[in-house]
Amino acid sequence: MLNLLRRVTSQGVIWPSIEYELLDLKNSGYFEGKVLNAGAGGWRDLSHLVEGELINQDITWPGDKRTNIHIYSPIHEIPVPNDTFDSILSIAVLEHVENPEEVIPEFMRVLKPGGYVVASVPFLQPEHKVPTDFQRYTKDGLERLFSHWGFEIVSSRNLFTVYHTLHWIVYEWLHLNNSFLYKVLRVILLPPLVFLAQTSNLASNKLASAFQIVARKPHSTQKKNGANS
Repeated sequence: MLNLLRRVTSQGVIWPSIEYELLDLKNSGYFEGKVLNAGAGGWRDLSHLVEGELINQDITWPGDKRTNIHIYSPIHEIPVPNDTFDSILSIAVLEHVENPEEVIPEFMRVLKPGGYVVASVPFLQPEHKVPTDFQRYTKDGLERLFSHWGFEIVSSRNLFTVYHTLHWIVYEWLHLNNSFLYKVLRVILLPPLVFLAQTSNLASNKLASAFQIVARKPHSTQKKNGANS
């Protein structure tokens, strides 16, 4: 019974597929041409969302056996010429990099004028080291990060519901202790949060699990905010 409860209330059961974040943007033509998947990892395939060529970039490590990575490099030093990509995807990556203020101008450099970055970052999420975890962003903070380096903000929005936020936090809390009381609280609190995460549309910037931004590189080459745009 407890094993079944763990399965039906785990983190894996509440999160929607990647199409929830990206399908509307794909249908609007944001992922056409040469698309960089920056910080690709190895666990999520985005090729079905790209109308063109998908280039996966990531760092490597000893024993790395991935075969889907096309560019091995730090994300702030991508070894391609200026104005290479039509679009850049950065999905749940920027929280794991030590130097986002170096990453965003590198995105500006490798992106073609008029090209787009689509990035998502956490706000109210527990620490999750892969292998590190450095920062969180509010909506305002995320917009500032991109606009400071010359990007035009096309849109920004919260992702997921308040119940996704609450489930993750409560789940982590109730697995800090394996006492009888904590096990009872798991039975009482987690199933309704799973149900609400799967059925409710209640969302709030104040209780957002994450934010998504769409930013555009201007066509102008004039300097803005100290960055080449």
